[in-house]
Amino acid sequence: MKKPSKRVVTVVAVVALVLIAIMVSNSRDRDQQTGLDAAGQRACDDFAAGYAKAETKPERLTLADKVTGSSGKTDNKAIQQTAAAMGNAASDGGASWQKAGDDLTAACRSAGWVAP
Repeated sequence: MKKPSKRVVTVVAVVALVLIAIMVSNSRDRDQQTGLDAAGQRACDDFAAGYAKAETKPERLTLADKVTGSSGKTDNKAIQQTAAAMGNAASDGGASWQKAGDDLTAACRSAGWVAP
């Protein structure tokens, strides 16, 4: 019987590692919270209550601090990430602030949040 070449063994090993990486990644995705917990609810409510009133840079930054504080305690990664992006856009305002607000609202709704 002929021994497999080093190249074949290497290809099989790489394929096995890729499959293992995919399985681990998929299991991590399932572990991530996608629903709305109390901290996520608070972040979404705080944002909705303050967004229309946050017209100036200081008001936007104050709102961003409040929302990112709440969102930092949620297990919902989408809310955490979009709240952080909203915080980054607070300084600029304009279209980036509006887009970040739309994205956070979408993440909240996707998690099951209903505007008060």
